[in-house]
Amino acid sequence: MVGPVIKEIAKEYSGKLVVGKLNVDEAQKVASKYGVMSIPTLSIFKSGKRIDTMVGAMPKEAIVAKIKPHIS
Repeated sequence: MVGPVIKEIAKEYSGKLVVGKLNVDEAQKVASKYGVMSIPTLSIFKSGKRIDTMVGAMPKEAIVAKIKPHIS
């Protein structure tokens, strides 16, 4: 499961990034707006704009590798 990995990343990078979770069943308009077709879908936003998306379960190292370049 990706959930525990995301919680771990959120804790490790606290103060450097904000982690949010979206229930696609309850927020179908938002899911549609961002083209979420599969779960899990992880999106990286910077200054309110989506800059990267990851689809499917990925190991922690791969997720962190995608996030790190965007953290100041």
